[in-house]
Amino acid sequence: MPEPRPDDAKAAGDAAGGGSHGWRRRQLVVDARYQLRSGMLVGSVAVVLLVLLNASVFIQHRMQTATAAASVRPLLAGEDRMSFLLLLVGSAVFLGGVFLIGLFESHRTAGASYAIRRAVDAICDGESQIRIHLRRGDHLQDLARSVNQLAETIDAERLSRR
Repeated sequence: MPEPRPDDAKAAGDAAGGGSHGWRRRQLVVDARYQLRSGMLVGSVAVVLLVLLNASVFIQHRMQTATAAASVRPLLAGEDRMSFLLLLVGSAVFLGGVFLIGLFESHRTAGASYAIRRAVDAICDGESQIRIHLRRGDHLQDLARSVNQLAETIDAERLSRR
């Protein structure tokens, strides 16, 4: 999905009625590059851990059920096939959950950073009246408060010079 346009103030969460006042972003992918990079990192770690877990569980199961005669049977015969299928389905459900949680969590960071970047750009352009209103649960709340304090300080300085 493309990034929100710079003139789309509501997408950044900095419009009146936004932030913790109940407004929700409609776009889940705000900064595709960041969200893809963090998703790939979390996903690859989850896949490696799942492969190791599944291999250890499957090997342990094979060792427990092995007998002298069973050691000659095919690797995925009967009961082993069902256990292996159950492991694969459970792993797929787990990876789907990791993907969704990663997407939502990266959105909380990417959306907040987008709103902060827009506000800083506006302050650089001379618009010190702008304030950042992030949603409850968004990351970077402290940084947003600091940028808002900076904008208030700039406003106070401009008023004192007049």
